[in-house]
Amino acid sequence: MQAVFSMVAALLTASLPAYAQDPAPAFPDKQIKFIVPVTAGGGVDTAARLVANQLKSRLGQAVIVENKPGAGGNIGLRQLASSTPDGYTLAFVPNSFTINHSLMRNLPFDTFASFAPVIQIAKAPVFVAARADFPASTLQEVVSLAKKQPGTISFAACDTGSALHLSAEYFKQTTGAHINHIPFKGCADSVPNVLGGQVDLLFISYSNIQGHLQSKRLKPLAVAAPERVSYASSIPTGAAQGVAGFDMEVWYGVLAPAKTPQAILDRLNKALNEVLALPEVQQGLSKSYLTVAGGSAAQFEQIIRNDVNRYAQVVKKSGISID
Repeated sequence: MQAVFSMVAALLTASLPAYAQDPAPAFPDKQIKFIVPVTAGGGVDTAARLVANQLKSRLGQAVIVENKPGAGGNIGLRQLASSTPDGYTLAFVPNSFTINHSLMRNLPFDTFASFAPVIQIAKAPVFVAARADFPASTLQEVVSLAKKQPGTISFAACDTGSALHLSAEYFKQTTGAHINHIPFKGCADSVPNVLGGQVDLLFISYSNIQGHLQSKRLKPLAVAAPERVSYASSIPTGAAQGVAGFDMEVWYGVLAPAKTPQAILDRLNKALNEVLALPEVQQGLSKSYLTVAGGSAAQFEQIIRNDVNRYAQVVKKSGISID
């Protein structure tokens, strides 16, 4: 009799409806959100929307962009850190968040423990330019002039505490050139002051000065990159002018909340790499003089850690802090 009951139980189990044993629906099965921790209309926002539009076709779900500016990007990142780690809320961030780790006190998240790196999207080197009538035309001449007349040369770098600003601080620390930072609220304020002669130097992205270089209202001095770039091949590197390690860049990347399942992170990384391989995306990014990055999440994590360590040293030596 027991054998009969066992046989019946086995038959009943085998005949259960298939849906009772099916796994959860494959990711994604609903809309995905990109938090962009800066205002709409800038370089980060433009790149995020370009990528989001193409990611929809790869994942089969809408990808919306939600701007959450404020507190140096920390408002948006705090929202990401507290989001459910299911892959449906991501952040499209600039590398300023790696600087904030040492620049700002009492961050509302942990730079490493609160996030899972997904992929680096794009990058662009920092450029150094001067007002048209500035007496120096090379970095060596800037250093020489700054040492002869310490404290008389000024520079702007869009936002205080940005990668552009820290590039200037690194330049100062490496060369011993005493140049004064004049703070502004954004490139829209800093660039006109250099054009007008109120400030001497700019540490800035090429997209913000390309037209002024062509009109010769600004004078190019250097690109902070290991090699010259194709779109500005006449501008020498900082290393070629004796500034060792002057390899500074702005980059954008995608983060997920910590504890997001690895399978979902892998799915997102694969889809985003496919998006970055599209000619229309590469062309769209190149219009802002951005170079496609891509790669694995592990590679992106290492970039983040390297930047945090590097900028921490620059911040410590400069004494800059933002409460």
